[in-house]
Amino acid sequence: MGTIEELRKISQTVVRRLRKQKLEKGQPFLIWSPELPKDQSYLEFPDHSIKIVSISHDMKSFTVISELNTIQAGKIRETLGLN
Repeated sequence: MGTIEELRKISQTVVRRLRKQKLEKGQPFLIWSPELPKDQSYLEFPDHSIKIVSISHDMKSFTVISELNTIQAGKIRETLGLN
């Protein structure tokens, strides 16, 4: 079994790959962040926009809370290592 750091690197690689695949297919990618309230997440779209959303309890829909501007979206990607 690998160390915590090895597992972290593997999981980051898998998440980046999944993000790339979804965005290339024209689908949004949900990004959880401890910076947001528990019921909110970032939703990144193929056009590079990012919105803060609240996901419904049944996980089938979402409500847009706000849309980040280009600078804010870039900072989020940088902070989360998604560049």
